Amino acid sequence: MAKIDLARRAKIGRDRRDRTRAQIVKAGATLLAEGAALTLDAVAEAAGLAKGTFYYHFGNVEELIAAVNVQLERSFDEVLTPPHAGLSNPVARLSFAFAQSLEKAVSDPAWARLVVQTSQKPNEFGRGFRKKLTADIAEAIRQGHMAVLDPELATDIFVGIWLQVTRGTFERAPTPDLTCKALEAALRALGSAPLEGLSVST
Repeated sequence: MAKIDLARRAKIGRDRRDRTRAQIVKAGATLLAEGAALTLDAVAEAAGLAKGTFYYHFGNVEELIAAVNVQLERSFDEVLTPPHAGLSNPVARLSFAFAQSLEKAVSDPAWARLVVQTSQKPNEFGRGFRKKLTADIAEAIRQGHMAVLDPELATDIFVGIWLQVTRGTFERAPTPDLTCKALEAALRALGSAPLEGLSVST
């Protein structure tokens, strides 16, 4: 009689569950990006799974939304964290964050639509990312780099411009210099000039 490898069987089971959970999260993200109603029926249909399978992984739709938000926050961290951490100038960090995330939005429209759609739901996405931006803006204000002296207001302006430019890419092809022009406009709106010699290309 063949010996049963319990450890391998357990790993296969975990991998299968992880794939199914990822499938559900992807379906939820797709529906949110499309602005569709996130109902259990819609998620199950989009994922190609039974409702019971959904409940094995999530207690309700709100838990799925939370999982999508975690994944989205992680995607921002993956884009920004490594080089961003090595920049000592807060304006340089803001410039890098704006440029890199806009470049990702242009290259990954599905991601961009998810960010834009989720941003319309207060307190559901972006708290971690916004906190980092606000901290950089507050530091830039302390150093005298900005004319807008309210960090929260400045963050609203900065993020608002990014979102509006990103929405524009859904309707028309972005020009090669879009990132540079949009970044310059965002910084000038805060009363800060772009840094000389700063590369914003990916």
